[in-house]
Amino acid sequence: MRGLPIVVEDEPHALAAHWPEPVLSLTDGERQKRVRAGAESVMLDDVSAGARRTRGFVRAVLRVPLGHPRGQAYGVFVEVDRRAYEALRRAHQTGVAARVWGTLATRLPYLEDAYGAAVEIVEDGTELRPRVVDARSTLLRDGPPIGPR
Repeated sequence: MRGLPIVVEDEPHALAAHWPEPVLSLTDGERQKRVRAGAESVMLDDVSAGARRTRGFVRAVLRVPLGHPRGQAYGVFVEVDRRAYEALRRAHQTGVAARVWGTLATRLPYLEDAYGAAVEIVEDGTELRPRVVDARSTLLRDGPPIGPR
């Protein structure tokens, strides 16, 4: 989506995913044939149940607990549909913010159960990456349990 240097945060990430989970499961040969990757997005040619479709993933910043100023920052992939991808691209180009829903496509340590959760990301056209601002996951909103159970 972008060719400019990306400023994410002033602090290090606990994890910065190189690929979304569905791409990690491919062999190197399959990845070469079926994946197109840019600096901020990944497209996967997927064939399931005999139907061929393209799945799209965008990079985003996720802070857990969600929105907490001292929460742990993660560089993740979110799977979005074509309409959401176009809205994010348009927002980046025009500077008019867009909020879209997608699916968390990165497995995170201590947050494994959040994989596949619906998440909302915002793109505001600044040099910051899109960021997760809402989630239908208590684990992402509140963070993992700490201490004795």
